[in-house]
Formats: sequence, C-alpha cells, structure tokens
Amino acid sequence: MSVQKDERREGRLALPVQARNHAKYVIQITKNPRWFPPEYNREVTDDLVRQAKDINRYIWAGNNILVKSNEDYAERRRYQEKAALTCNTLLADIEIAASLFHLRGKRVKFWTGQVVEIRNRTRAWIKYDADRYKQYR
Repeated sequence: MSVQKDERREGRLALPVQARNHAKYVIQITKNPRWFPPEYNREVTDDLVRQAKDINRYIWAGNNILVKSNEDYAERRRYQEKAALTCNTLLADIEIAASLFHLRGKRVKFWTGQVVEIRNRTRAWIKYDADRYKQYR
C-alpha cells in the first residue's frame, strides 16, 4: 500500500542528502558571474562555498560516527555543533552577499530557508542523540 507524499516520514539520511544538495546549489549559483562577479571570489564567494561544503562535511562526519563510548558521543556532538554553528555563519554571509550583489529577495529567501532548515534539523538531531545516548553523556 502506498503512502501519500504529505504523510511520509523522512528517512535518516534526509539531513545528509539535504546538506549535500545545498552545497551543490551554492557551488552552482556562485559560478554565475551575473550574480556573483568573479572579482569578489576571494572575499565573498569562496567563503560561501566553503561554508556550505563544511556544513555538508560536518553532517557527513557526525552521521558516520557509530556511538559506542563517551568519546564517540562527544566527537559526534562536536560535528553536529560545528554544522549548526557554520549554518549561522553562512546565514550572516548570505546577508552580506545579498546586499553587496543585490540578489533578488526570492533567491535570498529560498537560500536562507534551506540553511535555516538544515540548522533546525541539525539541532533536532542533537536533541534526538542526547536522548538516545543518555548513557554516554
């Protein structure tokens, strides 16, 4: 029996997939010289790409730690927190880029919406892990 789309639950890999897709999105949009002039690559665009890739890396790394000890839990938590913090940094830099490059409000809303959703899912993951791995805290 099939389940309607709005009633489906997201799988455990939804966050890593979303982070990967977001990193790809940032790489693609920042390559467009009409929106992101090449002369700003070093100062602005490279940071946007690096942060999006870092979020993806932190989520990937944290997700791939099998928690069997206090140290495992602490390391996984560090990656989760780095991902959430980097989302905040990226949001601040998106605001700079939006102002500097006069990006359309629709694009900025979509982009920041992606980052906020990734950050919120990461925070939910942290909370879920805190309950799940109580014995390792």
